[in-house]
Amino acid sequence: MLYIVSMIFLFTLIDYAAFGLWIFISIGISYILVRKLKLFGGNNTSQKILAIGLIAGHLLYLVWKKIWLYAVSFF
Repeated sequence: MLYIVSMIFLFTLIDYAAFGLWIFISIGISYILVRKLKLFGGNNTSQKILAIGLIAGHLLYLVWKKIWLYAVSFF
Protein backbone atom coordinates (compact mmCIF):
# COMPACT_ATOMS: atom_id res chain seq x y z
CA MET A 1 0.00 0.00 0.00
CA LEU A 2 2.83 2.39 0.85
CA TYR A 3 4.44 1.68 -2.52
CA ILE A 4 1.26 2.72 -4.36
CA VAL A 5 0.96 5.95 -2.40
CA SER A 6 4.60 6.85 -3.05
CA MET A 7 4.19 6.10 -6.76
CA ILE A 8 1.14 8.36 -6.90
CA PHE A 9 3.14 11.15 -5.27
CA LEU A 10 6.07 10.78 -7.67
CA PHE A 11 3.81 10.50 -10.68
CA THR A 12 2.04 13.75 -9.86
CA LEU A 13 5.39 15.54 -9.42
CA ILE A 14 6.21 14.53 -12.99
CA ASP A 15 2.78 15.74 -14.09
CA TYR A 16 3.23 19.11 -12.42
CA ALA A 17 6.60 19.54 -14.10
CA ALA A 18 4.99 18.70 -17.43
CA PHE A 19 2.27 21.25 -16.67
CA GLY A 20 4.90 23.94 -16.20
CA LEU A 21 6.32 23.06 -19.60
CA TRP A 22 2.81 22.92 -21.09
CA ILE A 23 2.26 26.59 -20.23
CA PHE A 24 5.05 27.61 -22.60
CA ILE A 25 3.95 25.08 -25.23
CA SER A 26 0.36 26.37 -25.18
CA ILE A 27 1.52 29.97 -25.55
CA GLY A 28 3.58 28.89 -28.56
CA ILE A 29 0.70 26.91 -30.08
CA SER A 30 -1.71 29.80 -29.66
CA TYR A 31 0.81 32.21 -31.22
CA ILE A 32 1.31 29.98 -34.26
CA LEU A 33 -2.39 29.25 -34.78
CA VAL A 34 -3.66 32.78 -34.26
CA ARG A 35 -0.87 35.04 -35.49
CA LYS A 36 0.84 32.99 -38.20
CA LEU A 37 -2.07 30.93 -39.58
CA LYS A 38 -4.66 33.68 -38.97
CA LEU A 39 -7.13 31.33 -37.27
CA PHE A 40 -9.82 32.71 -34.93
CA GLY A 41 -9.58 36.20 -36.39
CA GLY A 42 -5.85 36.66 -35.87
CA ASN A 43 -6.14 39.21 -33.05
CA ASN A 44 -4.46 39.38 -29.63
CA THR A 45 -7.63 38.60 -27.67
CA SER A 46 -8.15 35.33 -29.54
CA GLN A 47 -4.55 34.35 -28.84
CA LYS A 48 -4.95 34.98 -25.10
CA ILE A 49 -8.25 33.09 -24.91
CA LEU A 50 -6.79 30.10 -26.77
CA ALA A 51 -3.70 30.02 -24.52
CA ILE A 52 -5.84 30.24 -21.36
CA GLY A 53 -8.12 27.50 -22.69
CA LEU A 54 -5.21 25.17 -23.42
CA ILE A 55 -3.71 25.78 -19.96
CA ALA A 56 -7.08 25.36 -18.20
CA GLY A 57 -7.77 22.14 -20.11
CA HIS A 58 -4.48 20.64 -19.02
CA LEU A 59 -5.03 21.76 -15.44
CA LEU A 60 -8.46 20.11 -15.46
CA TYR A 61 -6.83 16.91 -16.71
CA LEU A 62 -4.32 16.98 -13.83
CA VAL A 63 -7.07 17.46 -11.25
CA TRP A 64 -9.12 14.62 -12.75
CA LYS A 65 -6.07 12.35 -12.83
CA LYS A 66 -5.18 13.09 -9.20
CA ILE A 67 -8.74 12.32 -8.08
CA TRP A 68 -8.77 9.11 -10.13
CA LEU A 69 -5.44 7.91 -8.75
CA TYR A 70 -6.58 8.69 -5.23
CA ALA A 71 -9.77 6.66 -5.76
CA VAL A 72 -7.85 3.74 -7.28
CA SER A 73 -5.46 3.66 -4.31
CA PHE A 74 -8.30 2.36 -2.12
CA PHE A 75 -8.59 -0.89 -4.13
